[in-house]
Amino acid sequence: MIPGIMVAMGGQQWTVPPLTLGQLRRLMPKVQQLTEIGSQMGEKQIGILVEIVAAALQRNYPDISVEIVENLLDLGNAGAVLNAVLTGSGLRPRERSPGEAPAPAPDPGAGMLASGSSPTAAGGIFTVSSPPPAATAIP
Repeated sequence: MIPGIMVAMGGQQWTVPPLTLGQLRRLMPKVQQLTEIGSQMGEKQIGILVEIVAAALQRNYPDISVEIVENLLDLGNAGAVLNAVLTGSGLRPRERSPGEAPAPAPDPGAGMLASGSSPTAAGGIFTVSSPPPAATAIP
């Protein structure tokens, strides 16, 4: 089992590992589409969200399908699960520039990620975190 972030879906706990670099490269345009829409979720965005989560889960659960993931995700867990995939994969919300207005608060009735767990809740698109500094030998 690849280490990851524990999330609850469908009445059980799942370990969501980070995306591989190959998965991240392939899915990055879709991640950007999701983070740019905020709380306005439609059929296309739901499909993208399911695809991203399924890609991550398939590393630990090779038999899980997009259809199964689609039935595990719901309005109560989708934002938290997506954030687990993205932050576990080394992505972090973009920090606002000085003077930049904060992202508008999501409209609670507007869409699936309106619970405040939206990837845009911290101010915008996710960016790749810089790796930790290389270890140095102490003489």
